[in-house]
Amino acid sequence: MTQPAQSLPPHAALLQMILGKWVSSAISAAAHFGIADHLESGPKSPKELAALTGAQERPLYRLLRANASVGVFTELEDGRFAQTPLSDPLRSSAKPCIRNMAMMLTDDWHIRSWEQLPWCVETGQPASYKLNGMPMFDWMAQHPEKTVNFNNAMTDLSQGDAAAVVQSYDFSQFGHVVDVAGGHGTLLAAILNQAPKVKGTLFDMPHVIEGAKKAGILERFADRSTLEAGSFFESIPAGADAYIMKYIIHDWYDPECIKILSHCREGIRPGGQLLVVDQVVPGRNEPGVSKLMDLEMLVLPGGMERTEQEFRDLFAASGFRLERIIPTPGIQFIIEGVPV
Repeated sequence: MTQPAQSLPPHAALLQMILGKWVSSAISAAAHFGIADHLESGPKSPKELAALTGAQERPLYRLLRANASVGVFTELEDGRFAQTPLSDPLRSSAKPCIRNMAMMLTDDWHIRSWEQLPWCVETGQPASYKLNGMPMFDWMAQHPEKTVNFNNAMTDLSQGDAAAVVQSYDFSQFGHVVDVAGGHGTLLAAILNQAPKVKGTLFDMPHVIEGAKKAGILERFADRSTLEAGSFFESIPAGADAYIMKYIIHDWYDPECIKILSHCREGIRPGGQLLVVDQVVPGRNEPGVSKLMDLEMLVLPGGMERTEQEFRDLFAASGFRLERIIPTPGIQFIIEGVPV
């Protein structure tokens, strides 16, 4: 078992942190082979799993052993491997599922982007400008075949996020909710399910809306939902009394965010509310996933995670007052604003 970092000398503790990349890669490889899916029916030997996955038995055993050393799967006395609470979310049918997220982290484009972290720090620019000569989302739109895991990961994560959001907030107070850049509609569907009288609009880029139509997540709410395509930098559907955006604001720096939020301010009804679902960076030296996610934002889209004060300033610059910050069972918060 790995020795607790606090009991190690500094150089050994730091080495253990550095080698965390190997842990991530081992989990990603297990996700690639669908090991958690194969163990869903019960424990299996490395030989059985090798036959099911097309892998070599001994190297696969070594991969499974490494995963089991950190609690992802467990090796039984008879040599078979079984599921654990940590490996369970790697199942394709898990809700929430993080299999696609695990696979995305070892996708070539993602690895190459993170290799540019020093350049991103030096220039303040996201890696895609150096690698592709264009913003990440523009490159993604041109290469959908390379971002399958990314898109699936966002949908998977949205299932867990959506459940956490509707568990933490009462949407029945609204008449019309616009989900800005809402992807395939997972969050909006959860909102409409919680609040039977609410109408909803899913707003996103044209190619995303086409994907939403194919996904059919909002089909059972067809009488209360509409799908609208466009760019939030140009306009946002007007006339709603709630505008929600999940993990959107952190994709951009303040000038772009002010433009997006100002469009919400222009369209919102009197007494309406702005709901930003994002992480909130904790105080000095406090641990938090948001501080590492902030580097993901630096490297990929060219955005940032924000502190409470940074959200207050951003809202004020866009015509809103930050009213309250509501924690959820997940890692995200609901940052609520009202028009001023």
